[in-house]
This record gives sequence, C-alpha cells and structure tokens, in this order.
Amino acid sequence: MPSPAQIFVALQKLTPAEAVAYLQQRNKVTETYSWSDLWQDEHAQQFTVSRLARADLLKSIQDQITKSVNGDLSRRDFVRDGKKMLQDAGWWGEKEVINPSTGEILTTTFDPARLKLIFDTNTRMAYAAGQWARIERAKRSFPYVRYITLGDDKVRPAHRAWHGVTLPVGDAFWNTHNPPNGWRCRCRVVSVSQREYDAGVTPTGEKMKKAAPDVLMRPWLDKSTGQIRQIPAGIDPGFGYNVGMAAQRAAQAQSMMTDKLGALPAGIASATASDLAGSPAFKQWLAKPQGSWPLVRISDADAKMIGSKVTVAQLSADTAIKQVRVHPELTAKEYAQAQFVADHATMTIQDSATSLVYVLEQGSAAAGGYVLVVKATRTGEGLFLTSYRRLSRQDAIRDAEIGRLIGKGQKK
Repeated sequence: MPSPAQIFVALQKLTPAEAVAYLQQRNKVTETYSWSDLWQDEHAQQFTVSRLARADLLKSIQDQITKSVNGDLSRRDFVRDGKKMLQDAGWWGEKEVINPSTGEILTTTFDPARLKLIFDTNTRMAYAAGQWARIERAKRSFPYVRYITLGDDKVRPAHRAWHGVTLPVGDAFWNTHNPPNGWRCRCRVVSVSQREYDAGVTPTGEKMKKAAPDVLMRPWLDKSTGQIRQIPAGIDPGFGYNVGMAAQRAAQAQSMMTDKLGALPAGIASATASDLAGSPAFKQWLAKPQGSWPLVRISDADAKMIGSKVTVAQLSADTAIKQVRVHPELTAKEYAQAQFVADHATMTIQDSATSLVYVLEQGSAAAGGYVLVVKATRTGEGLFLTSYRRLSRQDAIRDAEIGRLIGKGQKK
C-alpha cells in the first residue's frame, strides 16, 4: 500500500500550464531580510528567498523552480544544482548579511534542509495557484470545493478539523483557507460536482461537512515591522490567503491598463500612453517595477507585420531592471517619449519575423535620437518592449548593429 508521502506526491502532480504561468507572473525578484517582508498578495508578483541579498542568485533559483514545476528538474536535482550555485557564489553554509534599511547584521544559513523548504514551499504555492485557476474555470460543472488532509499523525489538529469541509467555490472560507495553510502543509482541495454534493458523501464514504467553519482571527506580531496583524487561527502567518485569487488579482491589475489602452482609437491611445509614461505613477513603478507597464501603442499595420494580435507593447519588470542597469542615463521623462519614437520614427525596421526596430534621428549630426525595439511573443498574444536607448547620428554611423539594420530598413 502506498505511504502517505507517496500519495501526496501523486496527488500534487503539477499542471505545468497554470503553475508555470503563476511563476512567470512573479517576474520581479526582490531582496528581503525577513520572510514577512513580502506579505501574501505581494508574492503573486515578486519572488524572494529571505536574506539572499543577490538578485542574480534569486533569479537563478526562480528559474530552477520554474524548471522543476515544468517537469524538467526533480527536487533532488534542484537541491544538487542549488548547492553548487550557492557554493560557487560563496553563499553556502552560514553567512552574515546587512539589512540596508536598518543596518542590522543578520545571519542566514543555506543547507540542504533550507533548499528543500524553498523547493517545497514554492512548488506547492505554484500548484495551489494553478489548481485554483482550474477550479474557477470548471465551477459551472463543479461548483463546490472540498478540503482534504492526508489523515496521518502529521496533520495539524486545526487542519484535521477542516477535513471534508465542502463549500461553494465562491464561499469566503476559501479566501483564507485554501491550502497550503502553513510551512510543509500537505492539505489540498478537490472540485465537487452538484451530483456529488447532493449525495453528501465523499468517494471514501465520509460525510461531507456542508457548513462553513467559523473563521477565528488571532493577533500576530510581525517582528520585522513591529506591526500587529490579524491572521486566521490554525494557519501559519503569511499563509492565510488564497494564492490563486492573489494571482488573478495581480494579472487583472497588470492587464487592465493594457486592455483599456488597446481599445482606444490609435491617436487617443498614443496620447494616453505618453501621458501614462509621463505620470508620477510610472516614475514610482520604474523605481520598483512589478509586473508590466503598457508603454507604447504601435499601429495595426506594424502589429500585423510581426504577427502580433495586440498593439500595446509592455515594459516588463525584468526589462525595466535591465534598462536601468544598462542605460542609467535614460530618465523617466524620456520613457514618456517612447510613444513619439514609435509614431514618428524616421526608419522602421523588421529585424526578425516577430520584432520591429524604430529608429528616430533628431537634429544635427551631434544631436540625439532614440532606438526602440518591440517583439511579439511566439503566439502573438503578447507584445513587449525589449530595448530602448538614446542614439546620436554619430552612433548610427559607427554602430554595427544599427548599420546592419539600416541596410534592410525602410524609411517612413
């Protein structure tokens, strides 16, 4: 007979499409010095490992987690590769770090147990987010959700009391109690059809609990901030939220501006994109980017040229971070001119089947201009700005890349 651990592994097989989408949505790596520095919904857009103060290492760990969820890397592989990476970088074992906000010296330890915890927590949260996306899609046929534990002696007493709770998908209980509900929590939920609900018993013959349990809150002191938070009793701090709902909220917030901008007439959309990029909100976003920002609206003809089904090019957090690092001279005000570059480029170049380069030359030989590059995703469902930089005429003459592009470009 399979052990509870084997059963859990079998039941927790990830559905890559939804789970990977959740991980990819967390497209900003954030250095934190306490696990509570990012709180609940913030994890839907950001990835962190507490006290790992190296953005490049954070990104590598996130990439490894994504590979694992996608079935390309086992837990054992993750621990092996993560150990080597951290050893090479001098982060294996015990290390002291300084919290730049407080100046406090903190100690952190990276060992196999820590890597396993990182793996388990992130993959289980990805699974939960992906599963909730499926629950939402299937709720017409399966309008209820049932809470399940493994039933062994490792189950927390509070979680054991929730075993068999079966409630509508939209019940407020799932806002706070959709598992995982703590570190190494092995609980899960399953969808339930109307027929199963009416029968009132589970496939194992247990009676469903159709009344929502009382959600009791308790105070918890966040020592990193001194803030007292109210968290659900029986749930570890930081886990009292539905990661799938948080992912949906994050995705909706990111797409809202893009959808509205894409629906506007071209001229109005261009003006609106410039206004958005010139707003204080964009300046704040650029200082600490999360998700994506709809920066440029291109013409329908240009979109068709590269197989894009959308006309709004977004600036992702990853690209924004790269831009600030590679082109620190660009000001937030200059990003507001990106739309002008796309609208009034002196040359538009199709550099590949899915990418366009807009070159705007301005003024005299010594004066400047800009180079803007947008690229459509393979499916054509997404469009992203991949590069934006200043360009002088002298740069254009000696820049091999621009020279190559000009050779196959077309004047506007």
